[in-house]
Parts: sequence; structure tokens; C-alpha cells
Amino acid sequence: MYPFIKKGDICRFVSTEAANIKKGDIILFHTPHGNLVAHRFCRLVTRNERLHYLCKGDTNLAHDEAIALDQLIGKMIWIRRNERIIHVTNLAAYVWGQTVLSFPVISLMLRVYLNRRESTQV
Repeated sequence: MYPFIKKGDICRFVSTEAANIKKGDIILFHTPHGNLVAHRFCRLVTRNERLHYLCKGDTNLAHDEAIALDQLIGKMIWIRRNERIIHVTNLAAYVWGQTVLSFPVISLMLRVYLNRRESTQV
């Protein structure tokens, strides 16, 4: 979820009702393999006549596999970075979330940047 969530950040998630999840929220869920993932909620989709959540990381080029309601753990309410609390309701956090969802090319640019950064650090 870089650059919104950075290495060393502490994220606070709370349980929530499915009806309280909005486009752009960062939700925590577990995969069928038991991994914990925090990605941005994009939209609801129907699979096997049931609603599922479609999410993606800010630097991912594709959506994750759709997740079922029983995989949902909660949604993020704040990040602690360098002793500072950043609430997800903060205007800058909201604008970033809406921007990255509205302009997928941003994810591509971030992915290119991260790939270049990793190749120069090796």
C-alpha cells in the first residue's frame, strides 16, 4: 500500500459492518491461504450469487481475487507514523484514495518507480 502506508507505520483497524465500507476504504482481510492483507476497497462484485469485495493495493496493477464477507476483518481508521497519527478521514488521505482509484495510471507510475528503486538498491 506504499506510499500511503510505509515501512514502520502502525495501522489501526477496527471491526465494522459490511454496510459501513465505502469505496476507497482500506480493509483488512485474510486470504484463503491464511495471509493478512490490507488493500483499498474498489467495488462490490457478484460471484456465485453472493456479494464479494474487489480490492487492490495502491501500487498493484490488477485487483486481488474477490473476497467474501467472511474473509473481512475490519477497516483502517488511522496510521501512526513517526509518533504522528494520520486519520483516514484526513482530507489528504481521502484525496489520495480517490485519486489512485480514479486514475489507474498512478499505480503504474508507482510500480515503475518501485521497480527502479529496487534495482538500484541491489
